[in-house]
Order: sequence, then structure tokens, then C-alpha cells
Amino acid sequence: MSTIIRRALPEDAAAFVQIKDQLPLKLSDGGSTKGGFLLGTDLKTYQSYIQNAYCLVAATEQGVVGFGILLPDRLLRESEVWKKRHRAAWYIDLPFYEKQNLCYFEQLAFLPGHRKTVLKLSYTLVKWAFEEGHQTLFATTVNKPVLNLAAIPFIKAAGGIHAGNIDEVYPSIGAINSDIYLMASGLFFQKSAAHSLYPLFAANAYV
Repeated sequence: MSTIIRRALPEDAAAFVQIKDQLPLKLSDGGSTKGGFLLGTDLKTYQSYIQNAYCLVAATEQGVVGFGILLPDRLLRESEVWKKRHRAAWYIDLPFYEKQNLCYFEQLAFLPGHRKTVLKLSYTLVKWAFEEGHQTLFATTVNKPVLNLAAIPFIKAAGGIHAGNIDEVYPSIGAINSDIYLMASGLFFQKSAAHSLYPLFAANAYV
């Protein structure tokens, strides 16, 4: 079954909600998830992301099987994530990066059985933002109460570094601990040019 990567359309927002509802945060087993899990985003918020952020979907003949969302600099600085940044334990010089043109990997979620497509979509999404002038990308991945492994293989392959850690509390879920990663555009493009970052994706444009 062929899968295409394309920019999200307003009508895709309902599929985002359906995927979110199929990837709940399971608190009972303390295990891990490679498909991701999403916290608290509703239809209206997804519609806004599609209009104002970087949003791509992976789609088959049966419909959308995954999506990724990156917040551009302006939306990141207006977000709750940005307001919470001083609560984190940072392993980098945060003020140095605060002066840059930043973006944030807000969400990445896929239905089971689409691992290769996850990597392809992640690459295309990050490349899109970096080509439009964003210098540094931040991403968070949950450690506790479960491990969210959806984005980690791509982050590491793209030269991402462990930049910090943050403890948070979400209503109806409780305490959550997350790692913060940083990815620099320069290293990303160096890896792309050297064909060391998923050469299969290097020539792909946005569909």
C-alpha cells in the first residue's frame, strides 16, 4: 500500500483527532509507545495548527495514517511550552538559543505499522522549517509514566542532542517527566548533503 506525504488540509483536522483518540497515554503498564501519544489537543486547535504552523500528513488510499506538526518561531513564543521553559533543567546555554529563529516539534503521531513513513515525514517537516530560515528546533519526548519513542530515532539520526529535562503535571494524568532535545539546522543539512541522513528522503519535495 503506497503512502504519500503532503501538506495538511483543513479537512484533515478530524483525522488528527481520530488518530489522537487511538493513541491514548496508557498509565497502567509503564511501557513504551512508538506511535506517540497526544495530550489535550481538540479539533479547533488542530484546525489552527493546519492554518498557521507547519503540518504534514501521511496518507494512503484509506485515509490519513499519521501527521506531524512544527510550530514556527512566532507560535512557539506564544505557547505554553515557551512560558514553561524556565522550569526545565537545561544542559545548554538557553539565552544563546533564545535569540535565534526557533521552531518546536509540537506533535508526531502515527497508527501502527508505518515506521518508515514516520522517518520520511519527520525529515520532510524539519527540512521545510529549516529551509524557511529557522535555525534551531526543540522537541520534547516523554519518559514517565511511559516512554514516547515516536520521534527519537529521527532526532538522533539528525544529530539532535539531549538539551534538558522537565517535570510537569497534567490534569487527569498527573506527573510527567520529559527529555528536551535540540536539533541545529547546520548539522541537519550537513548530514543531508553527506547522504548520511536517510538518503532515500534527500531528493523528496513536499507533495
